[in-house]
Formats: sequence, structure tokens, C-alpha cells
Amino acid sequence: MSLRLSRHLRERMVLRAIPDSLPETIYRDADSHFFDSQTGLIVAVKRIVFQGRERDMALCYTRSGDDVLLVTLHPLQEGQRERRIESGRWTPYEP
Repeated sequence: MSLRLSRHLRERMVLRAIPDSLPETIYRDADSHFFDSQTGLIVAVKRIVFQGRERDMALCYTRSGDDVLLVTLHPLQEGQRERRIESGRWTPYEP
């Protein structure tokens, strides 16, 4: 499997002071994966300590065969994960 980082993700990592290893860690060790019906992307979510707080981080990606493109990564606000599931925007996804 090939993991690639988008230019957008690389820029966000610099802006948000995200460690280089974090996107791959979240992808490989995610607590759950969802399909986002609004963006058409797959979202890996993992609860981690980020900037001194324990919080959910969402890694958005696409997958085509063995090629995975990591698109963006951002912290979720409290309850944001649950609201997106309840609204039907996010549905469970098996990678």
C-alpha cells in the first residue's frame, strides 16, 4: 500500500504544528473510519493528545486500489463527530 500526502495536508501540518508521523499513525491506528457524504472523502478518526489536550483528530483521505492519498487533518470540536454521525453525513466505513 502506498500512502501519499497532499500538498494541502503538508501546508496544514506546518500551520497547525502537526508532527510528521501523525497522519500515518491516525490512518493506521484509527479508532473508526467513516464515509463523508458531503465531501466524498473517507475520514479516519483517532483520539489523541494534541497541543496539550486529548481530542479527536480527523484525517480525510481517498483510496484507489493500493494508493491512499491523505488529503487533510484537523482536530474535531467536542461533539462534532457525534453530530455528523447523527445527521447521516458520516456513515461507518470498513477500510
